[in-house]
Amino acid sequence: MIMRRGAMLLEVLVSLAIVVGVSAFALQAVGGSEQAIDRADRRRRCMDVAASVAGMLDAGLIGVGDLRSRQVPEVDGMPLDEGATAPLELEATTERTQWGGIVLLTLIVSEGEDAIEPVQATLRQLVLLREHRAEELKEDDLLEGLE
Repeated sequence: MIMRRGAMLLEVLVSLAIVVGVSAFALQAVGGSEQAIDRADRRRRCMDVAASVAGMLDAGLIGVGDLRSRQVPEVDGMPLDEGATAPLELEATTERTQWGGIVLLTLIVSEGEDAIEPVQATLRQLVLLREHRAEELKEDDLLEGLE
């Protein structure tokens, strides 16, 4: 009878150890996936900012000179990187292409140095550089009455 109790106690202890081990593994997996989701979300935010800046440049709302400050431009007084956990930095380079006025724009948007495990996103896109800002362009006749 004593031998049987010892065997049963051993089985319970082994079962408990297995449950604790599996639980620890599951918690570690959940924590790792949570960090991966956070990194992916921050990288997506960087890519969104890069795409917005490229669109603004292509539309003529900003010029290449506006990108030299390494700061993310604002739209109607609101920063594009609003809600970011760390301030975003912008690095822009342009390369001439064989087509006049069109350049290959490389935008690198990255989190500042204060971020824990900073992420970055790189966007390479052909952009038409305009000589005039969008405010200086006259309104198209097709847009009359659409307001």
